[in-house]
Amino acid sequence: MLIECAAVAGTVRVTVADDGPGVPEEFRDSLFEPGRRATPGDGHDGAGLGLALARRLARAAGGDIALDTGRAGARFTVTLPAG
Repeated sequence: MLIECAAVAGTVRVTVADDGPGVPEEFRDSLFEPGRRATPGDGHDGAGLGLALARRLARAAGGDIALDTGRAGARFTVTLPAG
């Protein structure tokens, strides 16, 4: 797992990444919808709320969260206003 934080042009960017299989392409459009899980039958607990709540909180603070599809694994960047 990788966690990075940087100040960029009046914002703070926090990136969280892993080296796992990444997010399936067919799932990317619904990734941030409440209750959605890429593989519901994978044997892991979860309600599919984590990313939806993270995006809601980031947007409430004037920022956002996005999936970076340009690299292997899952990589998310949270951008928030600095200050």
